[in-house]
Amino acid sequence: MNKISKRIIKYMILMNVIVAIVSLILTSFILPKIYINNEYIDLEEASEYVLEAAKNNTVTEFTNIYAVLINDGKIINMCKSSNGNGHMNQMGMMGQGKSINFEKIEGKQIFKSNNGDTYIGIKKNSSYGDIVVYKSYEGTKSLIKSVNLIMVAIFLFSAIISTFIAIYLGEKFTKPIVFLQKRANDISKGIYESRFQIKTKDEIQELNDSIDSMARELEVKDNMQKEFIANVSHDLKTPLSVIRANSEVIRDKLVSGNETVEYASSIIEEVDILTELVGEILVLSKLRDNKKIIKLSEYELDNFIKETYSKLNNYLNKNSYSNFSLKLKIQESLKNRGIVVYIDNNYLFRVLSNFFINAIKHSKSDNKNIVFGVIENEENIEIYIKDYGKGIEKECIKYIWDRYYKEDKSGGMGLGLAISKEIILAHGFNYGVESKIGEGSKFYFIIPNNLIKQK
Repeated sequence: MNKISKRIIKYMILMNVIVAIVSLILTSFILPKIYINNEYIDLEEASEYVLEAAKNNTVTEFTNIYAVLINDGKIINMCKSSNGNGHMNQMGMMGQGKSINFEKIEGKQIFKSNNGDTYIGIKKNSSYGDIVVYKSYEGTKSLIKSVNLIMVAIFLFSAIISTFIAIYLGEKFTKPIVFLQKRANDISKGIYESRFQIKTKDEIQELNDSIDSMARELEVKDNMQKEFIANVSHDLKTPLSVIRANSEVIRDKLVSGNETVEYASSIIEEVDILTELVGEILVLSKLRDNKKIIKLSEYELDNFIKETYSKLNNYLNKNSYSNFSLKLKIQESLKNRGIVVYIDNNYLFRVLSNFFINAIKHSKSDNKNIVFGVIENEENIEIYIKDYGKGIEKECIKYIWDRYYKEDKSGGMGLGLAISKEIILAHGFNYGVESKIGEGSKFYFIIPNNLIKQK
C-alpha cells in the first residue's frame, strides 16, 4: 500500500470518528431534550383533559398516561380503572401509584418511584386541587440507548466500508501520480518519450499534458544544446587546426619571405574568428547573468536613427554588398519632433546590426532590398528591419531567439539573435518577428511610452 492510500485511509477514519463523536453528542444531549420536551407537551395536553374531568366529576382515559388529583391530602385517581369505573375514586389500590410520593413532585420533573422505576410528569395547581399527570420514562431511556447503539454500529460499519473505499480510491488516484513521478524521473535522465497515457479527464490529466509539453520543449532544447556545442566545437576546431598547421609550417621553415607573411596573416584571421566567437559567448553570458551592463540614458531618436542608418550603409560598402539596397522608412509624424528615448545606443545598435546582417544572409538573389523602418503607434514606437528573402518556417520562429538554435534551420541565426534578445529585455522592450515563407521577415522591437519623452 502506497503512502497516499494510507493517508486517505487515515483521513477517512478521522472523518468517521469526528462524525461519530458529533452524532453521539447530538444523540446523548440534544435528542433526550427533544424527547423530553415532546413528552412534556403530551402531558400538558393531557392535563387539560384531566382538569375538564375534575370539573365534571368524571375521569379520563389515556394510553400509557396516568393522572391523579391531590385534594386535602387525598390522592384521587383521574384515569379510568381497569373495571371501567367512570367516576373519580380515592386512589386506594392503584398499581404504580402506591410507590410514588406525589407530594414531592414540583412543576415539570423526572422522578423515581420507591421501587426504582423512572417517570416523567408535571404538577399543576387548580381550584380542585393539585393535578399530577405522569407516564413511564423507561421507554424513552431505552429508545435513546438504542439510538446510541445504532450510531456506534453505523460508525463501525462506515469505518470498515470507508477503509475499502480508501484503498480503492488510493490505488485509483495514486496510479497516475506514481506514473507522473516516474515520468519526471525519466525526464531528469533525458528520457523524454512518454510510455503511458493518462485519461482521467481532470487536473491530473492536465498536469500530465503539461509535463508532456514540457518534455517536448526540453527535448528540443536538449537537442539544440547538443547541436550548439557540436557547432561551437567545430567552429573552434577549424580555425585552431589552421593555426596549428600554419604555425608548424612557419616553425619548420618550410616557407620564407612573402609566404611567411601570408601564413602569419592567415593565422591572424583565424585568431580574429576565434576572438569574435568567444566574445559573443562572453557577451551573451554577461547579459544573462547581469543585465545591469546596459546603461540607459536619454538619446534623441532622430540622431539614433540617422547614426544607425549611416553605419549600416557603411557596412554594405565596406563588405562589398553594393548589390544590396537599404531604404530608410520613417513615419512622417516622427520626423523632427525632438523625441527622446531612454536607451543604451551602442547595445541597441548591436541589435539592429544583428537584424541587418541576418536580413543580408536571407535575402533572395533577385531581391536584395532591405528596409530600416520606424513606426509610431498609440502607446509605443516600433523600430524594425525587414527583408524580402526566403522567410522562416512557422515552427522555427519561437526557437530563433534561443542560443542553442541550430544554424542550418531557416538559414542559420548563430548567437546574434540570442544576444539581441537579452539586450532588448534588458531595455524593457517587447520584441518579435513576422515572417512568411517566400515573402521575407521583419524583426522588430518596441519602445514603450514610459521610456519616451518629448524634448
